[in-house]
Amino acid sequence: MQQLYVGRLCLVGISTTGAAVVAYMLSSRSFTERMIDIEGTTAKVVPKRGSARSYPAHLYYDCIKVINLKGRTVLLVGNGPHTDYIETMVPRESDLEEPISEILGVLGHENDEQKTPRIVGIATEDELILGLVSEKGLDIKRFEPQPGRAYYVATYQMQQVGKHSIERFTAMNALATISILKKEDPFSNFTEYLGSAAANLSHGRLDLACD
Repeated sequence: MQQLYVGRLCLVGISTTGAAVVAYMLSSRSFTERMIDIEGTTAKVVPKRGSARSYPAHLYYDCIKVINLKGRTVLLVGNGPHTDYIETMVPRESDLEEPISEILGVLGHENDEQKTPRIVGIATEDELILGLVSEKGLDIKRFEPQPGRAYYVATYQMQQVGKHSIERFTAMNALATISILKKEDPFSNFTEYLGSAAANLSHGRLDLACD
């Protein structure tokens, strides 16, 4: 398979074990002095160890957040500070698609030369949503949770929400999800990899890891 540069990638799915999963892959050609680290129950894009915080502030952000509601846990994944805005809206909305639609609709794509899309995903044990906003507009889809099925979208090359999926998603835990992003097709053909993170939620129990 041909090597591709897809930039940042968000994945949502249900593993074969029934766990809700979100994952994030960080790739970059221009801003390479970054990595992913975990603080509490949040995965963050931060400077590489030993590097200064020298890039624009919006290039450091929470890529995976865990939102605890009454009787429900929501996993949120995204490629920028818009995850913060969505997080604040989630507790106020019964429809989890609404915060994605409103925030992406207001912010639009990133204000860079490439007009980089903003991407985001939400997963619970009974709901999966992926969204993207680009210069072409807003694209959001809700998926029926099916054990062993995951969906992903990226900032470049793979921008069509719902087109790209894994039909045998076997990740037993967060580290296994990361292993899929690094070693299995088509992900192993993606270039300029800097790091990844994943959260698996099963029966209220959270497993969070990064690479």
